[in-house]
Amino acid sequence: MKFSKAFSLNDPFELTSLHYDSESEDAEQAIRFIATSDSYGILSLTRNPLNPLMWAHYAKGEKIEGARGISLDRGNSSHAGFVFGIDADAAGLNDHGSNVIPAKFGSVIYTSTKPKSPFIDSTNTYFYQGLQHIYKPELLEALQRTFLYKPAYWSYEEEVRVVRNVHRLNTEIQEIDKSSIKEIYLGFRNSFVKNYLIQKRDEINAVLPHCKIYVCGFDASEWTFNKLPINEAIHQCLS
Repeated sequence: MKFSKAFSLNDPFELTSLHYDSESEDAEQAIRFIATSDSYGILSLTRNPLNPLMWAHYAKGEKIEGARGISLDRGNSSHAGFVFGIDADAAGLNDHGSNVIPAKFGSVIYTSTKPKSPFIDSTNTYFYQGLQHIYKPELLEALQRTFLYKPAYWSYEEEVRVVRNVHRLNTEIQEIDKSSIKEIYLGFRNSFVKNYLIQKRDEINAVLPHCKIYVCGFDASEWTFNKLPINEAIHQCLS
């Protein structure tokens, strides 16, 4: 998985809540912002694998023609990717010794008003020089203000973050044990393509034999998806 540096993420306000109203400290805050942006990587996760907006924005993939040429929209590849359900403990995402922010402390804080007040450890030299590589609970407020505050309009993502020191490890790409992948969800736009579902089921089972596989299906009465076990989805497909 990729622990991305803040400047590569799609929100231009990333990490800017570490700033606070103090003109005399603007220069020092800018230095801390640059060092932090370059030193730490953010893994962005979500709690909800069936969130339609998340599927629309992040889960693009190859859309396959369905039975008898049925296709909802030939030009739209959203809702055609995959979502992976990961056991955070098994993947090492809650480990205090390798994560600056473990997943269990990484719930994003959404606010309509940007925080502007000073905070505890706002000038912590060790942390803001990019030297921190383990979780320290006494730094929680500084960690939250730096990595976890987001504008309220992002709240639909229900994001949980894991932060690691990628400068120390010299890579943003981190391996996890494949046994920590417990579920896989296939997007709605391919949910009616029987041959595709059979192919993906067999491919996933060959690599992840204990992983549960689901397909996104319409809820009959709400603006949401239901998860169908893949064998049930295959059974419902047209021949």
